[in-house]
Order: sequence, then structure tokens, then C-alpha cells
Amino acid sequence: RRDARTASQSDANNDLPSPFSDLPALISAFTAKGLTAADMTVLSGGHTIGQARCDGFRNRIYNETNIDANFATTRRGSCPASGGDGNLAPLASSPNRFDNAYFSALVGGNSFFRSSSLGKGF
Repeated sequence: RRDARTASQSDANNDLPSPFSDLPALISAFTAKGLTAADMTVLSGGHTIGQARCDGFRNRIYNETNIDANFATTRRGSCPASGGDGNLAPLASSPNRFDNAYFSALVGGNSFFRSSSLGKGF
């Protein structure tokens, strides 16, 4: 990294925005680091690869309304209302390939991220 002479995992983890942040909070957090909303959008694309744990998205699929109903129902199949905290689900439809599936999911409301329903203008 060019912006630091030392690295600290603890500092990095304490300075990340919450995965439960809404879009205005995310934009604010990235702006505080000198990044634009466009920069944030590009960086968020890294979520096209990987999976999420049930305990990280359970509340969204059971209690939030700004999510595609079919997506929530599908994800409930592998993430029960209680238990199964470590069960995994893909962040995008192609979790092992770097593509635009993550962004397509965001626009369609098929995402674990709360900011997806607010970010349709990106």
C-alpha cells in the first residue's frame, strides 16, 4: 500500500464500514477516506467472488422488506430462522468467477447488502 508505512489488521478491521450500513453511511465512510461513490462502487465489485455466512444475512432475509421476495425465500432454504450460523450462500450467482453477477444482483434486489435497494442509481 502506498498510503501507509505500517499495517495493522486490528486497525483495518475497526475502520471498515459495517456490512449492515445503508448507502448514505457507506458513501460517508468512503468519502472520509478520500474515495468517491464511484470508487466505492468499483471496490464493492470484489464481492462478486465469495460467500456469506448465514449469521451475517439471516436478519435481512427474514425481517427486511427491501429485498426480492423470491431471493429471500431461496436463501431461507439454506439459512434457518435459528441455527446454521455457519451455513454459506454465494454473494453472487457465480461465486468462483469474477464477473458482473454481483452488480446484476444488486440492481435486482437479490443481495444480502442493505445498500442494494438504495444503490439502483449507480
